Amino acid sequence: MTTTTTPSTPPHAQPVITSHAQQLMIDEGDQVELPCVVTNLGEYNLIWRHGNEILWILLEKHGERLEQEMTTRDSRLSLEGTALNLRDAQAGDAGTYTCEVSTKPPRTLNHTLDVRVPPTVFPAHNRSVVTVKMGSSVTIACHPYGNPRPSITWNLKRCEWLIASLHVSQGRKLTRVPSGNRLVVTNAQPEDNGMYTCTADNGAPTTAKAVITLQVMFPPRVRAEEEEVITGISYGATLACFVEAEPMARVNWYRKGDIPVDPLRLPKKVDARRRYSLQFDMVTLEDFGVYTCNATNYMGNSSAVIHLTGRPKPVRYFSSPQGEENTTYTLVWDVESYAPVLTYTISYGNESDPEDQWVNLMVPGTSSSSSLHSSSHTFDNLQPGATYHVQVTATNEFGESDVNETFAFSTLQEETDEEEESSQVTPIKDAAPFGTTDGEGAKPTLQEPQVIHDGVATAESSASAQDSAAPTLTPAERRTQMGAFLTAIILSCFFS
Repeated sequence: MTTTTTPSTPPHAQPVITSHAQQLMIDEGDQVELPCVVTNLGEYNLIWRHGNEILWILLEKHGERLEQEMTTRDSRLSLEGTALNLRDAQAGDAGTYTCEVSTKPPRTLNHTLDVRVPPTVFPAHNRSVVTVKMGSSVTIACHPYGNPRPSITWNLKRCEWLIASLHVSQGRKLTRVPSGNRLVVTNAQPEDNGMYTCTADNGAPTTAKAVITLQVMFPPRVRAEEEEVITGISYGATLACFVEAEPMARVNWYRKGDIPVDPLRLPKKVDARRRYSLQFDMVTLEDFGVYTCNATNYMGNSSAVIHLTGRPKPVRYFSSPQGEENTTYTLVWDVESYAPVLTYTISYGNESDPEDQWVNLMVPGTSSSSSLHSSSHTFDNLQPGATYHVQVTATNEFGESDVNETFAFSTLQEETDEEEESSQVTPIKDAAPFGTTDGEGAKPTLQEPQVIHDGVATAESSASAQDSAAPTLTPAERRTQMGAFLTAIILSCFFS
């Protein structure tokens, strides 16, 4: 090191560092300037250090500044006046930078520089696939690197086949609490299968991820897509089952218990959701029956049973729940059946009656050129203003349909005597009396009667006569008498 003599600068004119110490954080690759403003440097040396390593010495003599580079040959470093400039910062550049003036004692300024290095992360032991038996415990871990030390979050993405079979969302945050860079799965279950993503983040512009696949070994679980498939002779049909298994299971189809299906006639398929299907292009009479979807792996086996049948589907109702009559109601329905419907079985009863007291009856079936059959039935002698429940099933040569939901309907409330009187008789205003003429020699003119609810016409005079003649008659008797009275008047006009 160069030996210098102490300048004889008066104390009041000695150098002063006017910059302030700083703690700086920059991203890897960035540029930074470390300030060190000195007044009255005079003939004193200014030295920049990185830790114990001398980077630059600046000497000013007689107004001329001399620069001397010491030990380092790093082209990324430069002086801007008395400030130190660093380009393309790297992780090793972090540390303490000291600006020192060679007074006695030396005057110094320290800057702390931290270089943020984007994170990287790797699976522990480089195991990207971890296998464990169902019921056991396992630890999934990843190792992050970066500056500052990255924090870790976990996310699980389930396998496509598991999403279909368990009806769960594809991506979700883990409900298990991880411990730093480790995730402990206890009592591992099939729903723990999937891809675990370890994400490292330390505030840098980019994050890093590592994916670890967990495979929980378990015996097959088989679920039928539909436990019964309804079709018809010469129609197509598809039987399907979903299979969960790890490792992947071998799936076979059987009919009537243990008879393997013909692979040449009935093609078998499987998709990404592990949906296994058996395809019938044209069903024959012999195809109807019970089929078994059987799955096997070294952990065990399981089966699901599916019925292929030609019986009708459940009946669908189309009538309004509110009837338009007091004592009758017409129920309309349809049913999907690939064979002609032989009979319909109807059970119905008042809602206040127990189901074992319902009325049961059978009506003839229907035949249709299509698979959809429509029919109806009118119920008589019902109670006015009452609610009834009804069930309809259809039967064809292959069996009877299941009972659909019970259908409820109500009859119309019966009118009171006062309501009937006010609705049945409507007086005719400004009508000419019977027997009047339009002019001399003209025939008598009949005023057209007002139409009323039960189809009987009347006039004000006839209504008044009836009321005075039989004030104690029932409404039905009054209507009968009124009709006879009106008929007599009309006949007398024509034959007079």
